[in-house]
Amino acid sequence: MFACLPLLAACESILEGEAHKTYPPEGRLVDVGGGRHIQIDCRGAGSPTVVFQSGGDMLGSLAWKPVLEKVAKRTRACAYSRAGILWSDPARAAFRPEEVAEDLHAALAAAGESGPYIIVSHSRGGLYSLIFAGLYRDEIAGMVFADSSHPDQEKRFAEAGLPVGEYVSPAQEFSLAFRWTGLMRLAPYPADPSIADQVNAFYPRSAEANAREARARSQTMEVAGRYRDLQNWPVVVLARELPAQTQARKRADAHDAYLLSTDGLVAGEDTPESEVIWRQLQADLATWSSRGRLQIVPESNHAFFFHRPDVVVAAIDEVLAASRVVRRRPPPAG
Repeated sequence: MFACLPLLAACESILEGEAHKTYPPEGRLVDVGGGRHIQIDCRGAGSPTVVFQSGGDMLGSLAWKPVLEKVAKRTRACAYSRAGILWSDPARAAFRPEEVAEDLHAALAAAGESGPYIIVSHSRGGLYSLIFAGLYRDEIAGMVFADSSHPDQEKRFAEAGLPVGEYVSPAQEFSLAFRWTGLMRLAPYPADPSIADQVNAFYPRSAEANAREARARSQTMEVAGRYRDLQNWPVVVLARELPAQTQARKRADAHDAYLLSTDGLVAGEDTPESEVIWRQLQADLATWSSRGRLQIVPESNHAFFFHRPDVVVAAIDEVLAASRVVRRRPPPAG
């Protein structure tokens, strides 16, 4: 039995090597320091440059493929994969939330990109984008959040007596402990068919990197919460509206229910408290800029950013137009 262990370890190494040969990086690999490389895919021309930040998943830059292709026809656009995800080299030290912003900033510089940037993010990526905007404020032209995480979400859910979710489940930890065997590949990661082959080719290594981030989720929220001032940047917050909530709202609208809550939800059996809190958090995020607004995405779910790219593209178009408004310099004194 134990004689099989070296064979299993060699199997995963071979499979990962084959993944790199079969699926070369989208875009390019750039050195972010110390010989470590990050994958970044930049296309199109124009300014500001739109930069995409993926959520807490294994999709990396591929998460934004449908949106990236459309936005690159309008302006310069870059999607990348965080440390250890897909083609990007893993980080070597203990996780720090700030490292994500530092890696992205270094990758953009190494790729020859320069601001100003419009940062577009999904889910956990919203927390990293807040940190990036806080550290590199002079390089931000606007932001779009697609059903983003919020620094206060764990606190709000806990206060309501609702579960906050496991960082990494025991089953996931068990699988990761035996990642070296290659057995994780027997249960493919659920991804859209258009990107599934690439995602699953790198699934074991991406899963380890994602878990490294997830275990520090509370720390990431604490750091992101320090950067709540989005100044007067144009900001659009896109928030999901699950099909049941959309239907409840339509029924209420049909009865002239104009006294809805300020966040647009109809309270009742069709709207669990978790969705009420999530919507309130999205509405709050939109107030962090004097030019922020909340937009509800009907009949959607947490993954609407991929399956309904036109919604995200329209929000980006709005922020692009607003960010390109010429501001006159104040006249010189005297």
